[in-house]
Amino acid sequence: MYSMYLPIAHVHVNLVWMLLFGFVVGGMAGFFGVGGGFLITPMLNAIFGVPYPVAVGSSLSLLVGITVASTIRHSKYGNIDYKLGIVMVLGTSAGVEAGAKLLNLIKGLQNLLPSTGGHHVDLLEIILSISYIVMLSLIGLSIFRESLKTMKMTRRVASGAQGSGEPEASQGVKKIRALKWKPMLRFNASGIPGISLWVITGIAFVTGVLSGFMGIGGGFIMMPALIYIIGCPTVIAVGTSLFSILFTAAYGSFTYSLEGNIDLVLVTSLLISSTIGSVIGASFTRKAGGPNVRMLFSLIAFVAVIIVGIKLGASVLH
Repeated sequence: MYSMYLPIAHVHVNLVWMLLFGFVVGGMAGFFGVGGGFLITPMLNAIFGVPYPVAVGSSLSLLVGITVASTIRHSKYGNIDYKLGIVMVLGTSAGVEAGAKLLNLIKGLQNLLPSTGGHHVDLLEIILSISYIVMLSLIGLSIFRESLKTMKMTRRVASGAQGSGEPEASQGVKKIRALKWKPMLRFNASGIPGISLWVITGIAFVTGVLSGFMGIGGGFIMMPALIYIIGCPTVIAVGTSLFSILFTAAYGSFTYSLEGNIDLVLVTSLLISSTIGSVIGASFTRKAGGPNVRMLFSLIAFVAVIIVGIKLGASVLH
């Protein structure tokens, strides 16, 4: 009764579970400032049986719709540094091209590997899975430790003033801001008096490479990078990250559409529920406070590690 057929993926899925999945992903996008691609793609493949190429293409297409709704909401709250976002987009565009070329290179190497005992080794899946696990583990652990420290310090404030709940500028942030690699840019909305253009575009380029290589929006890299590398306030980092992801996901979606790897039935069903979730999630970002947002984000990263690890183990043992 609740079965839905996906014509491009050639699988039947439960409509209720698919809509619930979209709502959760959308809420995560609005709340954390990440598109959720690092969970959407493996979940579509592992739980709903969507083939990997279609899962990647549909995920990127879905991210466009999710980030549009979330970006509009964050814009109303004044959470976006548009100048910073535009500079980031320039860097991610170049990165997406580099990531796509890297993906094609590994695909070429895959064809050179012989089958062992009739077992076909999927080199690309192994590399992607290990990259996810290592990267998300490091990010999740570092953010968890910092958020826990910040929350403890906030509770110990004797004067009763809560403060901003933002991490103090670390020595690393101060050193990066001290780099005088011209041109230097000022971002008033983020409270950054001056930082090298090359630092910003460098972060954006790495994010773009991940997007082009893994088929993700890259927000789970960009959001913490904006906070811990250049010292951007959490709520501004969330909104600006979404603004940048919008353009990255749109470019990736266009590329995959040319290859016929986007299932519009799948994207439409997820977009309906995820749009509602993204608006609700964005409404709670400021209410939750910076350290709480970062803490929950780290827990989501650990969940992603578990999901990808299980999927990798199943593929290797198969």
